[in-house]
Amino acid sequence: MAKYEARVKTTFGEIVVNFDTLEELKSNLEGLDVNTASEIIQKKFETVTVIEKRKQKLGLEKYYNFTSSNLVELPNVPETLSKPELIAFVLFAYHPEVASIQNISLSSGIKSVTNYLSQTAYKKIWWKTQDGRYVLSDDGIKLVSSKILPKFMATPVASKEKPLESTT
Repeated sequence: MAKYEARVKTTFGEIVVNFDTLEELKSNLEGLDVNTASEIIQKKFETVTVIEKRKQKLGLEKYYNFTSSNLVELPNVPETLSKPELIAFVLFAYHPEVASIQNISLSSGIKSVTNYLSQTAYKKIWWKTQDGRYVLSDDGIKLVSSKILPKFMATPVASKEKPLESTT
C-alpha cells in the first residue's frame, strides 16, 4: 500500500493517485490520460451518469445560458453585434473550454461560421487548437469585456427568432 495519495476533483468524479515518492507521483500523473478516463467512465455509466448542466459566468445569466446538451443559447442578441463579435461572445461563454465549429455555429446561428474563424483578421481574437476546436484568446477576452458586453447590456436587442445571418 502506498504511503501517500493525491486526490483530484474532476467533472466526472474524483481521481485518487497513490504514490510513495515524488518521482512516482510524477510518473503516475504523466501516465494518466484524464480525457480517455472520462470517456471510458461516461460510456460505461452513460445510462446512470448525470451530467451537470454548465452554469453561466456570474452576472451574465440573462445574456446566455447552456442547454442540456451544453450548447450556448442566446435569448437576445443585440442588433449592433457583428458576426465576428457574436462568435467571440459565444467563445467567451464557453471559455476556458474549447468549442467545436459545430457548437459555435449552432450557438451563434451563423451557418458560415468557418468563413470568420479562418480569417487572419481575427487570429488575435480566437485560436484554433490542434484538434480543430477554438478558444478565445486574451485579446478576445479583453474585446468581449470592453466592447461586446456593453452591447448586450444596452438596449435595444433583437429577438433570437430574427435570422442572425442578416446581421453584419
